Amino acid sequence: MRKPVRRRDGQDGLTIIELMIAMAILGMGMVAAVSLHLGTARNNTNGNIFTQANMLAQAQLETLKNQDITALVAGGPFPNANLSLIPLINPDGQNGGIFRRYWTIQNIGTDARRITVTVEWNRLGRQRQVVIASNTKGNGV
Repeated sequence: MRKPVRRRDGQDGLTIIELMIAMAILGMGMVAAVSLHLGTARNNTNGNIFTQANMLAQAQLETLKNQDITALVAGGPFPNANLSLIPLINPDGQNGGIFRRYWTIQNIGTDARRITVTVEWNRLGRQRQVVIASNTKGNGV
């Protein structure tokens, strides 16, 4: 009887342990890639919301700065009000969104005012806000 000849030229294939190690390394790489993707998506969403809030604040600030200085009465539209009563708005400034926008006006001289616009929202259980302030003499100045 002939004994089978076993070839030893390095083409024997992989053992089960080598396959398991390779699969574990591949699995860790895939978990890292998915985690990176989810983190990027979350940060993009947060950045988009901050941008929308900033644009809402800037638009209101410009509207107030273009008014006549005598129309800018100290206090603002909601002085000492319960902020939960301020309507929620969307990024277009229309009712029905996640943002709450309000402003205060302070006298800083006989013919100048300081306008502070605040936009607030809740996201993932945390209160967030953007605050923009500017000094004005009215009529776009």
